[in-house]
Order: sequence, then C-alpha cells, then structure tokens
Amino acid sequence: MIRNIIIMSLMIIMLLLGGIYMFNNIKENTNNNLLYEEEIVLNRYKEMQQVMFDKDIDKLNNIVKDGTTFTHMSGHTQTKEEYFEDIRSGALDYQNYTIENPKIIIKDDKAILNARVTLTANAYGAQGSWPFNISAYFIKEDGEWLYTNKFEEGK
Repeated sequence: MIRNIIIMSLMIIMLLLGGIYMFNNIKENTNNNLLYEEEIVLNRYKEMQQVMFDKDIDKLNNIVKDGTTFTHMSGHTQTKEEYFEDIRSGALDYQNYTIENPKIIIKDDKAILNARVTLTANAYGAQGSWPFNISAYFIKEDGEWLYTNKFEEGK
C-alpha cells in the first residue's frame, strides 16, 4: 500500500515537472519572439525621435502613418503636415530625450509603448526639459511598424 502511494506520488511529480518543463519551453520561445518584436517597436520609437532631432521630414513621413495627429502638452492638436512644418521651420526644435522604463504591449498588428520620457527642446520659443509619461501607438503595415495616435476600428 505504501509502495503504491510512493509510486503514484512519484508519477504525479514527474508529470508535474514534465508539464512545467514543457510550459517553460513554450513560454520562452514565445517570449523570445515577442521580445524581438518589442525591441523593433522600441527602436522604431527611437528612430522617430532621432529623425525629429535631425529634422529629416522625409524619413519622419515614412515612420508616421497618414492621418495621425499630434497633441501637445498644452492640449493643442496639429495635423501631421502642420507638425512636420513646425519641425522643418524650427518652431519645434527637439534636441534630446531620455526614455525610462519602457513597457511594450503587442497584440496582433498593434503595439503600445508606455514609458517615462524627458524631452529637451525649444518649443515655440520656450527652451526647457520636460518630463512626462507617454503612450505611443504603433500599427504594423506591410511588415513595418508605423507611429499613429489611434487604432482604426475593425483593424
């Protein structure tokens, strides 16, 4: 009787350990792929920041989805074209940024980057460094992550 209990206990332990091992392997493989996509999204955000510093509107146009609007800390909203013109003219002169604690959530072809950012800029004549929390939205189209401020319904 005791022998049977010991054998059954060992079998249960082996099944549990085998299940944990299999689950961990599946989880690790999925996470590696997800971490890869998260890194791509984070790098896309960093690339977007750099081209804004460089005032490279052509590259910026390839990163930002058409129809995207930009809302400033003041609440003022601009179209993509208005925003890009302010960068081009120097009215918005982005100089540096730091990003802390980035967290990326990916679901299908949509990604959200949440982070704490400190931006150094001259914005319409006001020079300074401003810390704020961001939620940056990206959508994957034709294999590329594009910045957007909204997700379209049904997509």
